[in-house]
Amino acid sequence: MKEIVKSVYHIGDSGCSVYIVNTNSKEGLVLIDCGMSLEMLNKISKVGLNPKNINHCILTHFHIDHTAACSDLRKMNKQVRFYAHDLDADAIEESGHDSKTAASWYGVEYKPVKLEKRLEGDLEKIQLGQYEFQCIHTPGHTPGSISVLIEVDNIKILFGQDIHGPFYKSFGSNLDDYQKSMQKLLNLNADILCEGHYGVIKPASEVSRFIRGHMDSNRP
Repeated sequence: MKEIVKSVYHIGDSGCSVYIVNTNSKEGLVLIDCGMSLEMLNKISKVGLNPKNINHCILTHFHIDHTAACSDLRKMNKQVRFYAHDLDADAIEESGHDSKTAASWYGVEYKPVKLEKRLEGDLEKIQLGQYEFQCIHTPGHTPGSISVLIEVDNIKILFGQDIHGPFYKSFGSNLDDYQKSMQKLLNLNADILCEGHYGVIKPASEVSRFIRGHMDSNRP
């Protein structure tokens, strides 16, 4: 459990890196991805947060290592609301998409959850307490991959899960789309990158270096 900036934490890794934002409002806590297991959510009590106050979960894409714990989270918190892009939504709301979600890689069965909202287009903004969560469509890894940008005390924090890939036909990956998406992220000039498997990357110069490095490694 690590505080990145005020009210933003890296909880840990459970299949993927899971991050949480405390809105300090009636909106409660916001998860960025859910991971494979709820066990690590108990860590947040160390900083005075209650897992039962997780009211929102923004899913960056449909892969099992980011979504497997969603159904358990809903059992724990019936009020939790899930968000994902429309192009990845079917695999989150329905069973039978194992080749897309990579559930077979992990030998687990995905249990679907209903979304509060299917995000559409290139950008949708979700206002939760004092924070505006900019959900930016960044296809490439999957058709409906999104990245999430918030600002805390004028610091731009980018949740850019799975910037590194991988890229497979079964996922619906597209390297041309990926290059355009990464350029979109570079243009944001984020101060901190919270990546899906590489953890927290800063300062801004390192964020740029990381994104450009993977762009170069994954040219069409």
